Amino acid sequence: MALKPEQDRALLRRLAAGDTAAYGQLYDRYAPAMLRTAAMMLGSVHDAQDAVQEVFLSLTRGRGRLATVRNLRAYLFTALRHECGRQATRRGPTMAHEFPDIVDATRARPDEPDDRLARALEALSDEQREVLALKIDAEMTFAELALALGISPNTAASRYRYALEKLRASLEN
Repeated sequence: MALKPEQDRALLRRLAAGDTAAYGQLYDRYAPAMLRTAAMMLGSVHDAQDAVQEVFLSLTRGRGRLATVRNLRAYLFTALRHECGRQATRRGPTMAHEFPDIVDATRARPDEPDDRLARALEALSDEQREVLALKIDAEMTFAELALALGISPNTAASRYRYALEKLRASLEN
């Protein structure tokens, strides 16, 4: 769950000042959604963990830049998106997606609908999967998505709508 804007601003001031407790609070609040988002984007829980770790490490290294951040959530998920892009480039296109593990590692039977969901997620384009993950897991608005992805809010909304339509069609069959 994201902090309210005024709480984010206070947290940003503490982070910029080097308050180590603020980093813990930031991690506790945002890391779970960031991990789910990265896993959806990368198709690998392991790569997602690496990406989230890199984002948090870069925050500690570049804390001086935090004073200029206006939207903490958008900043974090934009940084995550860029790190996911770097990870995907490094690993190459041959990496198999681990969507069944991402969807629900604790399901009872492997033939249950989670496998259908995993296949449906894999069938989405990277752009659709990215918007879907950021909208659902990061709880970003279309305006925030537009800012984070460098696209218009209408494009973000269209990608989200097409992703949902494609998932719905895949799961109804």
